[in-house]
Amino acid sequence: MALPTPPVCRIVVDIFEPASGVPAELQALGVKVERVKLPVGDYDLGCGVLVERKTVADLHLSLGQGRLWSQIGRLRANAKLPYLLVEGRNLDEGGVPAAAIRGACLGVIGQGVALVRSMDAADSALWLRTLATRRAAVRLGRDRPVYAQRLKPAPDLVREAMLASVPGISVNGARALLEHFGSVSAVVAAGEQQWAEVPGVGPKRAAALRAAIT
Repeated sequence: MALPTPPVCRIVVDIFEPASGVPAELQALGVKVERVKLPVGDYDLGCGVLVERKTVADLHLSLGQGRLWSQIGRLRANAKLPYLLVEGRNLDEGGVPAAAIRGACLGVIGQGVALVRSMDAADSALWLRTLATRRAAVRLGRDRPVYAQRLKPAPDLVREAMLASVPGISVNGARALLEHFGSVSAVVAAGEQQWAEVPGVGPKRAAALRAAIT
């Protein structure tokens, strides 16, 4: 028995997204695509749902260049339900170490942004259509999934993940820094010599932290 076809939905797409191939895949799925310049995110699904899409390569690059957290902050500030969609088969295809990229993913989740993994443009389109149709059902009162409740940030997880995303800084090192200085802002305000004095950090990791901050 064939499953019922989801209702046709409308998704607003940022004007820079067509090159990704996802908008064309959305149209092939019967989605009405409207192209505008979005101030935040790449896809507006309506009802306050915004999706930032990043390929694995871009996730590595934006983390390495320090753009990721400001983008996540804007997404949280402008969406009732923010999503980060990470597209690509191998999360480790980039310059950021495996533990650090996973720490960053945990940091994103800890800030209240749901993280979705997709394999390719076609898979991303399926995720977007599913999210959009489910949100339409919620609006009409037909369905209320668990994810309709916005996730609340876990401050300790966020602080750890932000520091552990620095190449060379492990989760244990991040915890040691936080225990010693008390907060991320205090860690940043300290300096390389003081970081090196923290057990488990040392000069090499302190230099890596300085390079990431500056």
